[in-house]
Amino acid sequence: MRYRQIEAFRYVMINGSVTGAAGALSVTQPAVSRLIADLEANLGFKLFERHKGRLLPTPDALRFYQGVEQYFQGFERLDRMAKQIRTQSHADLRVCATPAMSTFVFPTVVRRFREQNPDIHISIETLSSSGVIGRLQDHMADLAVTLAFPEVAGIVQEHLLEAAHVCAFHETHRLATRDFVTPRDFEGEEVISILPSGRVNWNKVEQALKESGVNYSHTIGVQNSHTGYSLVAANLAIALIEPLAARTWLKHGVVVRPFRPQITFNYVIAYPMSSRPTEQVTAFADQVKQFAAEQSGRLVGQSEAESVP
Repeated sequence: MRYRQIEAFRYVMINGSVTGAAGALSVTQPAVSRLIADLEANLGFKLFERHKGRLLPTPDALRFYQGVEQYFQGFERLDRMAKQIRTQSHADLRVCATPAMSTFVFPTVVRRFREQNPDIHISIETLSSSGVIGRLQDHMADLAVTLAFPEVAGIVQEHLLEAAHVCAFHETHRLATRDFVTPRDFEGEEVISILPSGRVNWNKVEQALKESGVNYSHTIGVQNSHTGYSLVAANLAIALIEPLAARTWLKHGVVVRPFRPQITFNYVIAYPMSSRPTEQVTAFADQVKQFAAEQSGRLVGQSEAESVP
């Protein structure tokens, strides 16, 4: 097999035609057809069938394509790393976080850090949990603030805080008068599903509702809690959701109440294990830890007393 053959196959799969692949590769259609034929000869199995003028991948082609994509993703990952090195070389401190943690932690932490380190250049990325792990593994972030995840080679995690999920709904919702919410209160409701992201999932949330035996709808799924809160603000559904992003949405008609029994998750600060923390990384991490300690027990919707306006 030659690289050009694999590349031709990939572009046919992506574009769905030899014509599209030829355009992407800047070669003629016969050249693409010849590359595919040579690849089939090398592989020993057929990759495409023609049906009514269209190229349809065979089951073997679909299986082979999975391996091809993994191969190319490795190159694309290297390209992204090189681009980030070029564009982020000015940053003295590179941090990343999931969206909720970013808006919850960084405004206060960055302000405090800059008061003591005004000349430090900070690069902040907001990513999914899997994206955060990728940045740490690629040494493209000095530290990250995120939901705790299963042990990953090359990454060390330090506990920051534990937070319980809350029930969020529009201020006009029938549950707005409650001090707290239980699974039975979800009967007949449209409840937003939080989709899994990489190594992180929300199985405990789904399990709590399913075990209660209540009948509810879950036709809307999101990966980002801010998106979930925005749908709640539009009165499209209710949510059993993390509390860190809640404060941003309280002024947009969102009401938050404790959920009983509690469903808790741990949040961490994480570092690349093989990188020796610089002075500024340690200073920034200390500010994150201090902020997390201050917020312990003060999160929105964690107790009945503070949840009622």
